[in-house]
Amino acid sequence: MALRIAAGGDPLDIAVNHGVSDAEPTESFWLVVDAVHKSFQLDINFPTSQAQYELAQEFRSKSTIGITNCAIDGILMWIHKPTDQNCDVLGFRQTKFFCGRKKKFGLNMQAVCDARRRFLWVELRYPGSTSDFFAFDQSSLKCQLERAGFLREGLCLFGDAAYANSSYMCVPFRSATGTHDHFNFFQSQLRINIECAFGMLVHRFGMLRKAWPVNVSIAKTNSAILALCKLHNFCIESNCGNDISTADVGDSSHIMMDGGMLLPRIDRVDGNEDTVRWMYDDTEDRLNPLLDGGDHRDDHADADRRRYRRQREVTPRHLIHNYIAENGFRRPPIRDIR
Repeated sequence: MALRIAAGGDPLDIAVNHGVSDAEPTESFWLVVDAVHKSFQLDINFPTSQAQYELAQEFRSKSTIGITNCAIDGILMWIHKPTDQNCDVLGFRQTKFFCGRKKKFGLNMQAVCDARRRFLWVELRYPGSTSDFFAFDQSSLKCQLERAGFLREGLCLFGDAAYANSSYMCVPFRSATGTHDHFNFFQSQLRINIECAFGMLVHRFGMLRKAWPVNVSIAKTNSAILALCKLHNFCIESNCGNDISTADVGDSSHIMMDGGMLLPRIDRVDGNEDTVRWMYDDTEDRLNPLLDGGDHRDDHADADRRRYRRQREVTPRHLIHNYIAENGFRRPPIRDIR
């Protein structure tokens, strides 16, 4: 019952199918959330130095420039307009939870994944209007990355242009041409893994493609989302890979009736009733209604970004760009990319 709730199913329909009370499916979901958090084997922890090296080797098979061990990005976790009580507890105004770019209330979830698209770090601390730069700049991971020895030498995170380039963060060039454009292509080959991880998470757990109920507190919402991230990792480690089952027709209908997102391939709008698994596609299945909302500068000043530019170390972006330029690597023609 809990997994049907996580898939976006109607609690009343689930209750009828299982012959239980109307409240029991939802109660079972929260029991599973608690059980997941009590299992230390499912904990999400950023890898140690040796594990970082092993993860970098996995990325190496995906691109010419495999010197990263993880990719980072933010995603909007959709919620209903929070109550005044919720806002008072968290210390934010209601308007802060509204992401104007996506026209939704939500939470900014920052996450890091590896080449297999397992989450290595997840944090939900800020409302939906927060920029990815600010959310990361105030994060626990950023403090750890600035500690000497935390990140193995020669490795870095790959993020999009919402973040700031630094000794531990490699981001694309803006308005790129020439060798900068070639660099951006190869950088995106690795960075896109985090978008794929988000896509797999939301496709697998359909409750994430509609707004969380208004009667669920922000704290409980955060707890449930983190539990689903842990179960996402469990599915990958259990040899499910990128394969995700197509959605139950009833669950898809319930999501749509609740005002949720339509995902044509998994919702089988073509009438195909097969229940075979399908492979997540990073182009057809990209979550445009939830991604890129944090790429703005509304909540921080240029001086905050200049702090990173004043760093004197040679950054990974500089080294990788030179490597690409010196070896003549070029962005493939558009017809050859897919």
